Amino acid sequence: MKKLILPLYLWLHRTLLKFCWNIFTLVPLDKKKVIFSNFNGGVYGDNPKYIAEELLRRQLNWKLYWTSASDYELPKGVLPVRPNTILFVWHMATAVAWVDNTRKLYYFKKRPGQFYVQTCHGGPGPKKIEKDCEELLSKEYVAYAKIDSKHIDLMLSSCKWQSNCFRNAFWYDGPILEKGLPKYDAYFEDLTLCREKVQNYFKLPKDIKFVVYAPTFRESRRTDMYKLDYEQLLVSLGKRFGGKWAVLVCLHPNIDRQNYPLNYTDRILNTSAYGNMQDLLAASDVIISDYSGCVTDFVMIERPGFLYIEDYEDAKQERGYYYDLKELPLPLAFSNEELMKNIEIFDEEKYKQGCRTFCDWMQFYEGGHASEAVVDIILEHSQKLSNH
Repeated sequence: MKKLILPLYLWLHRTLLKFCWNIFTLVPLDKKKVIFSNFNGGVYGDNPKYIAEELLRRQLNWKLYWTSASDYELPKGVLPVRPNTILFVWHMATAVAWVDNTRKLYYFKKRPGQFYVQTCHGGPGPKKIEKDCEELLSKEYVAYAKIDSKHIDLMLSSCKWQSNCFRNAFWYDGPILEKGLPKYDAYFEDLTLCREKVQNYFKLPKDIKFVVYAPTFRESRRTDMYKLDYEQLLVSLGKRFGGKWAVLVCLHPNIDRQNYPLNYTDRILNTSAYGNMQDLLAASDVIISDYSGCVTDFVMIERPGFLYIEDYEDAKQERGYYYDLKELPLPLAFSNEELMKNIEIFDEEKYKQGCRTFCDWMQFYEGGHASEAVVDIILEHSQKLSNH
């Protein structure tokens, strides 16, 4: 019975939303309303968060809505709206601007005058994306992605390398704002405040140091390659860098974090409920990852980082890399034993020189003002509409 009822329900739901969307597009645009989305209903974080906060900082009295699939705290001035509801469709149909960090993989009807900012959620990482790994994507996704790209009015880039990547991989030939990524603005602020925020959230002592473990997802969604020896890691970090350490385990949103088999402790911390990954990265002294784009964050700010990939060849064959991981300054390990050795013999001066070489190749645009630049463009667009 469920097999018959569920498809019917979904069809009726989609039909209702399409009908409402077409009706709502007859209403004038609200030239001071923006709707934000992080992973189509995810927590208050990533690039959209920093753009929303810049709008709040300017005290413009705009209406800001956050696509929220569950209940979590939002700052005053940002209101939640459930995705794929009639209210969501109302705000999507009447907002002057959309700010997203992932594809719109559902029906939408963009109106003349609406401004769609696609921030993406990844940095200039090594794994191939979109068109460059099209053979891994479903035909449905590719079709939606091409439609989505036609509607984008602005993409944001961290560096010249990323701009070129977007041109080649995103089925996109529109404007790219080369002022950096809004979430990277956090690295140009007082990082002690961010560290204190994370320490207080997890109720940790003030002298604790953080290492963030942030592996990316595999297409299979498996996690059996995440075999990090957490206890030995804490020992090795203490030997090389001194002090007491805690591990912030930060899995990709595409992973079922609740079922990742790990016994968390007061020094091995599950961060899935924390929300904003950028806080965790900004607060951390060291990163351990695989081929996730977040590794370039630490290269950019010259903080120690290490690559740990037990399924290196499988991952390379499955997704493919834009550049060999050995070109990154982060020492590469294929086992826990190699990782611990890399930590204990870590050469900080050699690493920093490698970071500078890599950044020269990437040609970063970062300067701490990306959020301001995006908001300036949204306001300029709104003003132009008001003048006509």
